[in-house]
Amino acid sequence: MTAIPKIGSIDWALASAAIAVLFVVVCIVCVMLLRDSRKKQRFYRRFGKNVGEGLVVLSQHLEYLYSLPLFAEEPLLELLVQGQSFQDLLDPKDWSRMRLFFMETEKHRDIPFLFSVKQDDMTVLWYELRCFIHRVSLAEFHYVCFLKNITREQESRRERKILQNNLDLMQKTTGAFLWSMDVEKRLVKFLTPIMDEDFLILPQSSGGVELASIIFEEDVVLLEKLMNRYIREYRADKSVVEKNRVYPPVRIRLFNKNGDLVWFNLRGIISYDEEGNLVFQGVANRLDLMLDNFIFDPDQNENALFSAAMSLPDLRVFWVDRDYRILGANQCFANAFRIQDLSSIQGKTLNSVVDSKPLLYFSKVLSEVFETGRRVSWISEGDKLDVPMIFNVVPMKVETGVVQQALCVYIRIVPKNKEV
Repeated sequence: MTAIPKIGSIDWALASAAIAVLFVVVCIVCVMLLRDSRKKQRFYRRFGKNVGEGLVVLSQHLEYLYSLPLFAEEPLLELLVQGQSFQDLLDPKDWSRMRLFFMETEKHRDIPFLFSVKQDDMTVLWYELRCFIHRVSLAEFHYVCFLKNITREQESRRERKILQNNLDLMQKTTGAFLWSMDVEKRLVKFLTPIMDEDFLILPQSSGGVELASIIFEEDVVLLEKLMNRYIREYRADKSVVEKNRVYPPVRIRLFNKNGDLVWFNLRGIISYDEEGNLVFQGVANRLDLMLDNFIFDPDQNENALFSAAMSLPDLRVFWVDRDYRILGANQCFANAFRIQDLSSIQGKTLNSVVDSKPLLYFSKVLSEVFETGRRVSWISEGDKLDVPMIFNVVPMKVETGVVQQALCVYIRIVPKNKEV
């Protein structure tokens, strides 16, 4: 018989070393696979959170098979992985719609299916699902579904709809609209629709329209004059605050769809639009929908209320025409300039009755009212006058777009230790 050779101690040492090396290699490979798996997991989580898309495969009986990415932080995918089905997650109406969608997948491959899923905290998630059929065998097929979370898009649509409804409400109740005028081309662009006489919103125009085609001729001259002045001031101003200031309003007439004139109050700023063009833009309000006049109780006499207001002891009232001729005044105004007979000042020019110091400021405010057709309030500052004064002027009579008369009301704030 042949003797079996014995394995020496050196052979056992080599075998043990080989086993140890193999074990180390296996450990290193396991660690590398684990690290790679964690990297993929972080990647898929980032992918799913930012993109909100995934792939779901269902059986022909609409049973969940698997989904990708495997580690996406997507609530719906997590629920499907946990064993819940679409039937469990959707309300009966949506589930019936989804079943019909899958049954007719071949007929509408390019049409997505929209549905919502309510979470435990009652928040609603919206999804868009697109599907095609993958044949596994002659008798078996799978539904391959591309799922996208569109909750943000749905919320944005809802917010835009709310904003549009609020904008329509504002326009219907105020007659206001947003406009923008190209300074160089003198073209007006409507940024929002305009409300017609029947309080219906007309579609906003595309492109720009000529000033003369929508604004009364005399008002075009006034608007261009004011706009040229505002542009000069804007270009001369260095302060950021001054460049962002809102310019005083101006009243102009716009043609409606029937060719009739409607009064609007324009207020705006000068800035640059998205194309880098210098524009004068802002808001326009319909004056017939603004509370410009006092509201009287039907049981009260307007003349009695006017007489009572004219009799206030410290309220000085007078009204003038464009030539600054006094057409009327109250007794308080006459007393301030040592006049006993009110009728004696009727028809006189303002500079023949009012002292030179307040006349300078009266004339400046009146000039602005006659020029712009808007109400103006002025408060004296510093030592411009002997005592502080609040001076208010409103246009009274307007003919063919030009203010013909203005009502002036002012009060002097006199300290107790100083004579009036």
